[in-house]
Amino acid sequence: MGHTFKPLLLASALALVLSGCGDSTSYTAGSDHAVNDSNDDSSTPTTPPTTPTDPNGPEFSEKQLLVSLTDNVFTPTFNEFDSKSDALPSVVKSYCDLEAVFDPSQEDSDALAQLTASKLAAQNAWKETMVSWQHAELMIVGPLLANDKSLRNDIYSWPSVSTCSVDQDVVFFENGNINGNAYDISKRSDKRRGLDALEYLLFNDTLTHSCSSTSAGEVLADWNSRADQARKVSRCLYAVEAAKDLAVSSDSLVAQWSGATGYANVLKSAGEPNNKFNSTKEAINEISDALFYMTEELKDYKLATPLGLFNNACGTSICPESVESRYAKHSIENIRANISAFEQLFNGGGDGNLGFDDFLDNQSATDTKTIMLQGISDSKVASEAITTDLQTALDSNTPAVTTTHAKVKDVTDQLKNDFINKLALELPATSAGDND
Repeated sequence: MGHTFKPLLLASALALVLSGCGDSTSYTAGSDHAVNDSNDDSSTPTTPPTTPTDPNGPEFSEKQLLVSLTDNVFTPTFNEFDSKSDALPSVVKSYCDLEAVFDPSQEDSDALAQLTASKLAAQNAWKETMVSWQHAELMIVGPLLANDKSLRNDIYSWPSVSTCSVDQDVVFFENGNINGNAYDISKRSDKRRGLDALEYLLFNDTLTHSCSSTSAGEVLADWNSRADQARKVSRCLYAVEAAKDLAVSSDSLVAQWSGATGYANVLKSAGEPNNKFNSTKEAINEISDALFYMTEELKDYKLATPLGLFNNACGTSICPESVESRYAKHSIENIRANISAFEQLFNGGGDGNLGFDDFLDNQSATDTKTIMLQGISDSKVASEAITTDLQTALDSNTPAVTTTHAKVKDVTDQLKNDFINKLALELPATSAGDND
């Protein structure tokens, strides 16, 4: 069931994990790492003892950190996304079945009310699935990282999107073939599938296609002249197919994650014989790489770009058109979900579970932990202060968006510096040398 972020500004591949080997507490200290061993007067870093970070909490080790993050954060997140994705096709189909038989010429208010409610249910189901996915976006490891993130991109290819490609596949699917070959959505490019395609199909009320005259192709030659209802039905039918395909992709993620040979067990057994990770530190580094979604994609693409701090569709000015979920107007909800997922990875999901906060305590870096926890809290508060959709806020409440960007940047500055150094981890290749 496997399927296929190509970032616009940054390379999509994460850094290679650290080389070397060792057990769950061995490591090479970063340049700012504080060694706490009064019996060692040499300049060589020593291995810290495996000690509880909290007298009432679990004993810390790198292996137990991997177990905690896998069982308490990754697995529940992927399972929840799979559950939401599996439920989506039936909700979308219920709406589209009504769209297919609706006759606008009849002026039937009851039928219109039923259709409107059903469409809203499909849109809300998409929003729930998107929030669940935005948690997973902070957890791009293993199956979601493999093959140049092909499975991740099949699920959600943003910021590499093409509504024109979606428009074309609406008709290709309707025709049932492409150049004589039977239509198969699983063989189509990621820009034509996934949550981003579904957003366009379910929330965009403009029925003309989005292609230029030169890119529309023969397949869309008569699209704009079709009756409105016929175009709504065609888009709806393809939305059902895209929702089914999304469910297949989420099932594939869970299948590759679970079971005796699944990636969850690969992480939990890191450093053991025949494991892809020679040490627990290598596996932890893959997870810390995933945290850097908060730096490039969240801080830069979702906030700085529409704020005009980077080039965007409007040049270098504030640009509501450059937000993430512009059709569903769901951008700020996505941002809040990203921050929440970062917090879950940082604190192990809460409830006293081991997280990176405990790792920092174990490495005598409680000051960094405290600063980052405050930064996460401040980011959440700032994002919650945006009470409209992000497009509106960019125009009418720019200071609130600017503050959210600044608070997220406080966290990512710590992430790229003290966090990496104190835990003796390596920066992802996409962040190396980035001093923003």
